[in-house]
Amino acid sequence: MTQETIPLAVDRAVIALGANIARARLRRGLKQVDLAKKTGLGLGTIRRIEAGNISTAISAYFVVLWAMGLEREIENLASPDRDEEGKTLEAARQPERATSSGGLDADF
Repeated sequence: MTQETIPLAVDRAVIALGANIARARLRRGLKQVDLAKKTGLGLGTIRRIEAGNISTAISAYFVVLWAMGLEREIENLASPDRDEEGKTLEAARQPERATSSGGLDADF
């Protein structure tokens, strides 16, 4: 997938993620080179992440989030508990249960 074929919403989301990572790094007083050393990633990779480069491996984004103590954000990504549409579709596929009309009839 290239920058030209990526859906606009996905492109914007990755760019926003990169900007969020850059802001988190700055809030922590880290330089890009510090984050590169802490993660074992190259300085160029850190720069591409912060720029929201779509071709950078998702694992690199996750390592950076981990290095800044933001790994809980990863756990919530596509969480089944927060997937309202998925839960609705799943519930619609469940067979209906028979309901009881009350007690048992004593007329045998």
